[in-house]
This record gives sequence, structure tokens and C-alpha cells, in this order.
Amino acid sequence: MRLRAEYSVGSDLRFLSTLDMMKLMARTLRRARIPFALSEGFNPHIRLSLGTVLPVGLWSKREYFDLELEQEMSCSEFVEKMNLTLPPDVKIIACIQIAATIPALMNSINCACYSFVVRKPVEEMEQWKDIVLQRDDLIVKSRGKKKDLDKNLRPGILKIEVNRWQNFAIIDIWGSIGEPLNVRYDELTELLVLTGINKEDILDVYRSGNYIRVKDKIFTPLEKVK
Repeated sequence: MRLRAEYSVGSDLRFLSTLDMMKLMARTLRRARIPFALSEGFNPHIRLSLGTVLPVGLWSKREYFDLELEQEMSCSEFVEKMNLTLPPDVKIIACIQIAATIPALMNSINCACYSFVVRKPVEEMEQWKDIVLQRDDLIVKSRGKKKDLDKNLRPGILKIEVNRWQNFAIIDIWGSIGEPLNVRYDELTELLVLTGINKEDILDVYRSGNYIRVKDKIFTPLEKVK
């Protein structure tokens, strides 16, 4: 049996690495007495695979993992047992059963939304959004493998939305992941600064979610397999 779960990571755990999160989930699965499956060989490990790497320093509203079980278990029981055992800043939001033939998360997720809480009026950020989306080139310095080379983010920015939160604006930016263009959150932070937003006015950055983009449509990893 194979499950796909959606979970959140609160701000208190924003500095947890991917390896740390794997260890946290593995310990929780054992303590919650989840009937997980193990790999074969001399060093068996839990058949657990996380989605895309959550950058250290960010918290997230929606992350994903796939898990293989050695016996049947309802999704509701899985969610209940995990949430009773997980630390307060990690919560399983939803879970579905998926077929063994469904591609792994790392091979499916090709889009992510990063959210920036900005100390600016929403109306001003709406104008900023329109100006940014009208530009053909949005050049920043690459933070990836080809460090400090000029990188045009515009082809990888799929859409931008501006919403209100209390007296602040939240800028949601959907960017492509992987090849041919990988849009990183720190590159988006630089883009905001280069396009007129003071760095001290960026109060928080988090990942709203990971997505699977098919042509012009964007799905969550749970929606895509339903």
C-alpha cells in the first residue's frame, strides 16, 4: 500500500534541513506504530520519500511525502496517529492512497509558490506586479550551480498574485522548478529588491506549496492523482 501525505512545517522549524526532516518523520513513524515497509539489503530503510527540498530558513504551508506500508491502513487513522506523535510545528493536513505506478514526487513536482510578506500597501504591490509581469527580462545573479552568472527569471515566473494580510501585502510568486529553469526563493528575494522593494520591508518568506504544472494548469500533488 502506498500513501501520499500533505503536511505543514511551522516557523519554529524553519532551520531544519531535509535530512533532519527525514529523521523526524522516521522517528514519528516508529513511535506512532505505523506499519511502514522497509527496503531490502544489508541496510534497510523506511520506504519514505520527501518531495522537493525545502530551503533551510523557510517554513511551509504545504509539503509532501510518499510512504509505502506493508499492510493496509486507512488514511484517517494514519493522519490521526501521526499528528498525535509529531511535534507541534509539523502537522499532517491530508493523505490519500496512490497507485504503485504513480511517479515519485521528485519526478512530478515542477512548480512552487513562494510567499513574501511585505510592509507595503496592497494597491502599491498590485502596481508593482503589473510592471514586473510586463517586462521581458528579470535579471538577477544566479544562486545555484552557476553562481553569480546573470539569470533571467522571467520565463520561469508563471504567475504573481497580491493579497492582503492585516496591514501588509503578501506577494505570491509561482516559479518553475528543475529544468530548463529553476527559480529559487533567494533569487526572487533579490528580484523584489532590484524592482523597488526595500529588503527591510520584506518581513517574512515562506513556501505556500509545491505543484505539478501540466501545460497551463497547476495541480497539487494530491489533486493530480485523484
